[in-house]
Amino acid sequence: MPAYQILRLIKFLGVILYAGGLIGSFVATVHADRKRAVHAVASPGLVVTWIAGYLMTTQLQIPLMELWVIAGLVLSLVSQLALVRSVARDRRTLGAFVSTFAPLFVVLLMMVFRPTWSDVRS
Repeated sequence: MPAYQILRLIKFLGVILYAGGLIGSFVATVHADRKRAVHAVASPGLVVTWIAGYLMTTQLQIPLMELWVIAGLVLSLVSQLALVRSVARDRRTLGAFVSTFAPLFVVLLMMVFRPTWSDVRS
């Protein structure tokens, strides 16, 4: 199995971990379980996703300054910070969920459609 396919699998597993931790942090009723979902599941999942994504860009020789790469990094960080904030303040509101899920959804769009800076200039 080529290294790129292994990296894709690892990145996908990281995304599943992050999404599972995000959902778990809003579904769990006990605050300690919510914190565990964020800090023991979602956060490591995001790190795995970032590392695998970086290694994939080196495999494909994609510049890290591409629009979709930068947007993915920034928006996934925004999602993570909103998730940590919602747990730290013990908020499980619809607004808190949207503030964590919406950036993650846009990251998904960026990874699928891969807009570049030349697309913006056109």
